[in-house]
Amino acid sequence: MNIKGEVADIIYKILILGESNVGKTSILLRYINDTFDESAISTCGVDVKCKYVSFDNKKIKMNIWDTAGQERFRGLAKNYFRGAHGFIFVYDITNKESFDKLKGWMKDAKEKIQDDESFKMIIVGNKKDCENKRKIEFQRLKEFGEENKVMYIEVSAKTGEGVDQLFNDFVHELLKYRKIGTYKVDQVEERTYSSLEKSLISENKHENCNC
Repeated sequence: MNIKGEVADIIYKILILGESNVGKTSILLRYINDTFDESAISTCGVDVKCKYVSFDNKKIKMNIWDTAGQERFRGLAKNYFRGAHGFIFVYDITNKESFDKLKGWMKDAKEKIQDDESFKMIIVGNKKDCENKRKIEFQRLKEFGEENKVMYIEVSAKTGEGVDQLFNDFVHELLKYRKIGTYKVDQVEERTYSSLEKSLISENKHENCNC
């Protein structure tokens, strides 16, 4: 359920990470706008979109940061790890290399945040609609998730399968931990927080550039 307005009980800062062309932006746009663009260009730098939802009688604002997966932007992405409450690590089920590199992305996040109790992670296998091209079986994802003690799910940004469930389940997980999140945000604090985000983005973002 979407909530219009600026008041939120909790703000979550969530980053979407992973290699280029795995569908990070497509997953986000499917969730925010329920759209899919087959010809979408890879994100360069960072982009932020927000969504208001209601869970357990709490009004929640999710600031979801979409980061570039190209190696040359990896250092830039790390600059936005600070203050993150959740990390969504995306790979392409038809691309083995994108799965193999998950450990590196997860390592970067853990090193930057350090306090394991202040954030949560989820691993997402995208392009579930491309079953005939699958290179990573679900069982392998399951084993990897259980080994690293993180949530996991497969989705299709193209068809929308599993995308709402991904974000709903993740928010429910974040809500279990009082230490995670920015609480009791009034209108003034909300505007200040958003202005700070816009300032950070304007310094580094080149949205939808052809690179």
